Amino acid sequence: MSTDKLCVTGGILHVPVCVDDVETGRFLDFNPSDQGFAEDLYGLVNKISAIHEEKKKMYDGAADPAAKFDISRDEDRQMRSAVDSLFGNGFCEDVFKTRLFAIADGMTVIENFLFGVLDMMDESVTENISKRDAKIRKYTEKYRKYRK
Repeated sequence: MSTDKLCVTGGILHVPVCVDDVETGRFLDFNPSDQGFAEDLYGLVNKISAIHEEKKKMYDGAADPAAKFDISRDEDRQMRSAVDSLFGNGFCEDVFKTRLFAIADGMTVIENFLFGVLDMMDESVTENISKRDAKIRKYTEKYRKYRK
């Protein structure tokens, strides 16, 4: 007796992470419409913001340039730890070759990364909702003749 299988897609994307068009060897594996992933991502954004606000107060209060560098280094270390906790150990080391609050293209490096993920999620959800609506319409129309 053979066993039949039902194979469905879970919507997991396997996305290579590139910085300045150079592949880092790291990938993001996620479903862009997964509310759990979105919650984790927004939690990371809040954590990074909290770290930055705390360190900014310390930085602004420091008079010694060496102390400012120490504060900046500690801020980066804490942020990297937060990012690695979501995307995997060593993620930041493999992907980001500068401090996460270095500026690139008008935003910080970490903002470029996080907004890139959020944009990818938004585009994918919009595309999938359109596909879903078309498929539902197809089956609704197909089986409408059986309604009484």
